[in-house]
Amino acid sequence: MGARVVGITATVFGVLFALYWAGQVLLTRDEVGDLSTIRSEEDTRDTDGDGMADLYETMFYKTDPRRADTDGDGMSDRDEVLAGRDPLLPGPNDESKPATGSRITSKDTFTDKYLASLPDDAGRGDILDQVKLETFVNENKGILLPEVTIKTSVGEGKEAINTYLNTVSSTHNDQLGEVTSTDIEAAFRVIVNTSDTQFMQKIVDILRKNTEVLYDIAAPVEAVGLHTKMVAASQALQTNSERLLFINNDFVGGLIAAQNIEELGGLWQEMALEINELETKYDLE
Repeated sequence: MGARVVGITATVFGVLFALYWAGQVLLTRDEVGDLSTIRSEEDTRDTDGDGMADLYETMFYKTDPRRADTDGDGMSDRDEVLAGRDPLLPGPNDESKPATGSRITSKDTFTDKYLASLPDDAGRGDILDQVKLETFVNENKGILLPEVTIKTSVGEGKEAINTYLNTVSSTHNDQLGEVTSTDIEAAFRVIVNTSDTQFMQKIVDILRKNTEVLYDIAAPVEAVGLHTKMVAASQALQTNSERLLFINNDFVGGLIAAQNIEELGGLWQEMALEINELETKYDLE
């Protein structure tokens, strides 16, 4: 990507669809509410040894933390939750799923809108159908890049380009913080596994500062197209990363944000090539 690389990178989230889709949000969304972070030893206690912490049992699933199989149907509470079954009702036809279709009375989130788009009698298999989900995500992700107005300078030639590339590089401009794809993925996994958003919040704060800094940089004529794309992509990356903070409250909205971030990754690669071309043209290291 060259010696001077923009200090903001994106990641491909395709692999994370499966990671989160195997999780908990759509299983008991009506009952769970806001998830809390489990940190202390007391919070992680598992009295009945079923693999699900007492806190989750009492707060989220209303199961008995002293009984590994609350409904006595031969499957542990944790296994029932992971299988999409109701741990409070004996099997085998105890499918656990949120309301769909006309039963959705509020459409404040993309998750509400997605569930409302399904038939009233949709089964769990229909709700978790990856094709339906991806179709909805693609139809509702909106415009990727916002319209932006950048500052320009009258500078041109090698000196102007060299100064500009140094200014938009986190290795040369200490006002820019570096965020890698690994950082974003790790923070996302923390949210998925623990509901702790502090790491993603730190990333969002860096991205917000980066966007402000890039908006304030004047681009020479030769780099106007590059810088316009850079500022717009930075703004979009910040916005969609912010949406990931709330994926536990709006799962489908989080997937839309992830899809947008995946597409932004391609734009950052394009910009890296443009930077390389400028470096090669002016023999810059």
